[in-house]
Amino acid sequence: MRCMLGSALISLLAVGLAKPEIPQQERDRIDSITGGKGTYIDDDGVYKVIFPREAATFVRDGQTLSPNLGLNSWVAFKSAVHHEAIATGQILLLQDEVDAVLAKTLDSGLEVTGLASSSVFAGPRLRTLDIVGVGSFQELAAAFRQCLDEIELVRRGIRTKSTPPEAQLVSSIDPDLLDKILSMKGVVIEGVYRAAIGTRTLLYGELIGREMGISTWVSFAGTNDRAVMQGELVTGPNDLQTVLKALSAKSIQVASIRDHKVAEHPQVAIVHFWGQGSATELAKAIRSVLNVQVGLGRDESF
Repeated sequence: MRCMLGSALISLLAVGLAKPEIPQQERDRIDSITGGKGTYIDDDGVYKVIFPREAATFVRDGQTLSPNLGLNSWVAFKSAVHHEAIATGQILLLQDEVDAVLAKTLDSGLEVTGLASSSVFAGPRLRTLDIVGVGSFQELAAAFRQCLDEIELVRRGIRTKSTPPEAQLVSSIDPDLLDKILSMKGVVIEGVYRAAIGTRTLLYGELIGREMGISTWVSFAGTNDRAVMQGELVTGPNDLQTVLKALSAKSIQVASIRDHKVAEHPQVAIVHFWGQGSATELAKAIRSVLNVQVGLGRDESF
């Protein structure tokens, strides 16, 4: 009896660890939809499509680097248990493509899990956008293709390019109205306003909070009429996509998305953002994002 139970357990484990092969028909559809030519990795049961970016390989004087240095976008598909398929990938972007492509990624149904600098060589400033999604093979392939198409629209001038904010060297921000809008108590140093709210998490089993970096903060420089805002939002796995969509809806640019530590519980992610315009309108925009994050889902009246 014990031997029979052991054999049954081994059989169940074998079924659980099996890697269902992606049918050739689905691979052909992925190629047709994405416009690439993928490779099937039998050991992992993964179909991966790589898209080299010629613009990212340029250095100077017409010289280029090999895309084998990781200068490409890619998407990988695998049969899933709870869905037909799961996909992960990275989209390599030039700096001025980030806002448009991030918004399109969220609209397509894919999830954004990271945004970081990828520039290590002299040449264009590069960013890497990490994505994940579940659904059918065709749906995921079509969503990824939409993101690649958005890059082309930016390059053709049909979509607005991202431009970095202007540095404000002299500031005179009035804190009173910002305090009221943000429902925070900020401080002004040399004309620059900053306010923060903290949350708490466990790191190596120890409770940490705002003063150890677990804080949502926002700062304003310039004048009330012409300000630059930047800050960071503390998010977690359950509200990251909500926060990103809320920022995009308010035309607030995302500069980076990163993990905070490696051993905290619950997991914490940090979204670095920025915007420029009137200080009051920027404050209303970020207050709206905070409302959405905590479940209010609406703008307050000011």
